[in-house]
Amino acid sequence: MGRTEGREDEAIVAALRELGSAIHTREVPEDARASVLEHLEAAAEALVDGAPRLRWYEMPEAERDTARSYRQLSTFSGRLNTVAPPMTIRPGELADGTPALIGTVRLDRRYEGPPRAVHGGILAGLFDELLGGGQRLAGGAPGMTGRLTVRYRRPTPLDTDLRFRAWIAETRERRITVKADCIIAGTADDADAPVTAEAEAFFIRVDYDGLERNLRELDDGDAPDPAPRRPKP
Repeated sequence: MGRTEGREDEAIVAALRELGSAIHTREVPEDARASVLEHLEAAAEALVDGAPRLRWYEMPEAERDTARSYRQLSTFSGRLNTVAPPMTIRPGELADGTPALIGTVRLDRRYEGPPRAVHGGILAGLFDELLGGGQRLAGGAPGMTGRLTVRYRRPTPLDTDLRFRAWIAETRERRITVKADCIIAGTADDADAPVTAEAEAFFIRVDYDGLERNLRELDDGDAPDPAPRRPKP
């Protein structure tokens, strides 16, 4: 996909997000329903004949860009995923200089749980996304999530700039422990920013090549085996 096509696809997805937000927050006017439906059906019809978009692991080896393809289609940070908020992720550091991964996001009513607050499941997913990327701060091969624990300290407000921070807590031969928190952004000093939730996860380094081979061989609906252990160097 070229740069121009990529930007145009992102614009289409952004428009779909706006549409989803509008439907969630506004009643569809009676006299506009037929027209809205007609336009949506026409848009869907225009897309169904397009070439299939390959997943990153379906691309030819020479053309594969795992990180870029995953980021584009990720459930929580994918610019080409209509259900993603999306969260923007960048490298950074904590106030004490500890290397960290920083995620920024603003969530509207589509992600509401308690009144005027973010659904706890959405927060858990955002944490998992950032923690999974944060494990790479440890260097070496990444792992798969073994356990994710979230502590909800206060309601996380909607329509507010949020900042997620993830950092390495501990590393072992096969296990990486990463911690993260979510703060309400906008304050001059993160140390004074209200923390709405905290998370901790550990990741087990596995044989990704073996796991990919196993998953490729499954039929739809089959339960996968546990991830194979990573071979010792």
